[in-house]
Amino acid sequence: MSSAVILAAGAGVRAWPYSGLRRKVTLPVANVPMIRRMALDMLANGIEDIVVVVDGGGEAVRHVLGDLGAIRFVATPIPRGPVDAALHGLAAVNNDNVLLCFGDMVVSRGTIRALLDAYRERKAATLVLTAQTPRGLTASCTAVDVTPDGLVREIWGNGDADHPRFGGMAMARTTLLIRYLERDPGVMTNVHVGAMPPPEGNVAFAFEMMRRDGIEVHALEAPGFLVDVDKPWHIVQANMLAAREAVEALDSTIIEEGARIDDGADIAPNAKLWLGRGAHIGKNCRIDGSAILGAGARVTGGAILEPGVILGDNACCEDYGKIGAGSVLGPDSIVSHCAEFEGVAFDKVYLYHYCCVTALIGTHVDIGAATVCGTWRFDDGVRMQTVRGRLEQPECFGSYTFIGDYCRTGVNVIFMPGVKVGYYSCVGGGAIVYEDVPERTLLIPKQEQIMKPWGPEKYGG
Repeated sequence: MSSAVILAAGAGVRAWPYSGLRRKVTLPVANVPMIRRMALDMLANGIEDIVVVVDGGGEAVRHVLGDLGAIRFVATPIPRGPVDAALHGLAAVNNDNVLLCFGDMVVSRGTIRALLDAYRERKAATLVLTAQTPRGLTASCTAVDVTPDGLVREIWGNGDADHPRFGGMAMARTTLLIRYLERDPGVMTNVHVGAMPPPEGNVAFAFEMMRRDGIEVHALEAPGFLVDVDKPWHIVQANMLAAREAVEALDSTIIEEGARIDDGADIAPNAKLWLGRGAHIGKNCRIDGSAILGAGARVTGGAILEPGVILGDNACCEDYGKIGAGSVLGPDSIVSHCAEFEGVAFDKVYLYHYCCVTALIGTHVDIGAATVCGTWRFDDGVRMQTVRGRLEQPECFGSYTFIGDYCRTGVNVIFMPGVKVGYYSCVGGGAIVYEDVPERTLLIPKQEQIMKPWGPEKYGG
């Protein structure tokens, strides 16, 4: 038997504007909070003792996991980083073997099963998950050098694109992992000369210390996708990959009780659909490929879904609205009256009347009529983003607009590519948004007007 420890402490400030009002690990991925998605995978694979480490802001984490009976919560009195959090969690587990996971990792559905199987089959004392290192992320990754037979040669910070990265998951004997985490020096000391590791413990360094002491550390490459959700664009990436996996897993059309497809609907050949209870696809609607509709979701009034769309429970696309390929529309959200949406929207997001929005949109957001998100700069480049005072260029989805929770816009707002709007903010009608909008901000455009005498003696007389 194995236990699991999920690290869910920390505010996740680099994910602003989506981390100000909740913990990052509770953000939805294909309409399921990412940490719940991980916990459900663990339960489905026979792990029935799961310890979740939270901090003083753990209410949101308890809210999305509290109904799962196998979950126990451990609070860190003073958050001191991931090593300290891991030690708190490991002290509470009930089994000799443990799966240690960062709560902000989003992986393919088969990953946890593959990790458990490899650990058992290799009879390993410890096994770490690895994944390919994306270009542009090397400085923030922990690199793992792996031999052809799957053993770790070295683990170091500030990685490079030529080696895989530590994937935020590992299996180990519980007492062994505790012993080495207790020896953590408080900083990743194994880095290249000139590198500047952050001043906090690095869980992966425990496995490097084991290796140096002659303990075989095994590695397994993630069998599918793996996203370390750190910045806003990673939230989009995780949703898009999880949505694709869910839709591609459909091998036939599923129509649950009370759901229906009208005869006049235009369904693409070979499209596979999953309609939850009471879902409805109306006449004159066009479904261009496979899609998943949650319970009570509706596509009516000539609406269009491009391939790979997921609609949450009671979500609606109607009146010639259109949702772009691979998009995720959250529960109780609406795309209506010729509005077009592409991206990811959380729950209760409203887009009406000729909007054209490509964005990651937080919860309870109302987008005003004719709002437009630009997706291309004049130079075809990607906007540099400021993350905790540091400039960096997103490696994916950098031209999206990022709108935080509980926001709204007036009519005819134009967002330039890559801008972010903080939570609890409002952008007034007619504004052209070039720069990030801080949270709790009202942005109102200032209009200059000129009045002159006019009449038939001036014009048309």
